[in-house]
Amino acid sequence: MSNLKQQFKGLYVEFFWSVASFCSLFIKANKTANKILVLPAANLNGGFGEDIMITSFMNNFANGTPVCILNGYKIIREDYKTINKNIEFIDGFDDRVNFLKLLFLIKNCSLVYVIGADIMDGTYRVHNSINRLRVIELANRIGVKAQISGFSVSKNILPVVKAKFIKVAKDVRLKIRDVESYVRMKDFIPAEQLILTNDIAFICPDVPESYQSKTYEDYKAWVAAAKVKGKSIIGVCPNAIQAKKIGFENYLSGFKQLLEGFLEVGDYAFVFLYHDIRPICDEASDSTFSRILNEYFGAKSVDCFYTDQIRNGVELKGYVSLVDFTITGRMHLGISGLTFSKPMFGVSYANKFEGMVKLFDVDPNSCLIDYDKLSESKEKIRLFTKNFAAIENSVKKNIQKVKLETSNNYTHG
Repeated sequence: MSNLKQQFKGLYVEFFWSVASFCSLFIKANKTANKILVLPAANLNGGFGEDIMITSFMNNFANGTPVCILNGYKIIREDYKTINKNIEFIDGFDDRVNFLKLLFLIKNCSLVYVIGADIMDGTYRVHNSINRLRVIELANRIGVKAQISGFSVSKNILPVVKAKFIKVAKDVRLKIRDVESYVRMKDFIPAEQLILTNDIAFICPDVPESYQSKTYEDYKAWVAAAKVKGKSIIGVCPNAIQAKKIGFENYLSGFKQLLEGFLEVGDYAFVFLYHDIRPICDEASDSTFSRILNEYFGAKSVDCFYTDQIRNGVELKGYVSLVDFTITGRMHLGISGLTFSKPMFGVSYANKFEGMVKLFDVDPNSCLIDYDKLSESKEKIRLFTKNFAAIENSVKKNIQKVKLETSNNYTHG
């Protein structure tokens, strides 16, 4: 029955794609339109990376123009009112997207902007990539400008996605957010149609009013007390997607061993953070793993802090700003730390971290470990802690250059 439903959804989408493609021959853009349509990398329902990328777009590109965020379903984000102005949430971009309806929405926009991130190579779900590229294709056909922000691709990019990229690249220059992905894309896209840039999260502003609260004051007091004791603060962020792939208990056990390994070589305090509050590993989210780790290490008298009150990625930046470095399975949390010149020990997956680390002239081997090898972390910890001063210096030396290069996301068509 489940397969039958999926097949029906697929036929439904293909039907409306065919109809919209035909209708696009007769529909032209509204030249007086003054609205931007933004497709985030995922629905804004608890993924903090999306919050950071939307806020970066609003602050660096929108320039006060009204922005429509197209989600899979209707969503209300009261917390955004403090962060972003002139923003509207609309629904209809899900696994049963009606492209004909979407065509008329695009017609009344001055720009379509797709946030690429790490979902464009089809390794999560193929329709995530194909449907976003189809939106760009529709916009081009009727004369609406379209852009895509910097994105990464893994070694395993799907052939069907490659074919669609080749088609779209004839009209749109593709922005690639790391060198490794750029090299992979250059294998099948002409270099003149590629722009090397960085993840737009690097220029997401710090918004203090988003995180000023009693909880944050408590956190600052905890940090100050830990520092008086001579401890370094580590911002820890598990990734529930990784846990889903290798199993809840395996992942939790591996993370415990990783953090215990750090405690063996230094005097550390942990703030347990999260970059996604959606139930991903059955009912568990990033926050679930952080809460459990906080209880586990707290029971061992390790200096720890955890709160479940953080609402979005922009608010989270305030917490990350006070750590000495991060240990993270979520790249966007690592990026938030790097914007404050905080080094990152990455728990990596699908070749997504390597290119970003190289932006800072840091050897990936000295600061990355695969998420399914956490129990074998001693050598990686030794390399990271031994080279910490050099890594920190490289981050400080390169962060302004990285931010400047990131502006390519907004200055090229």
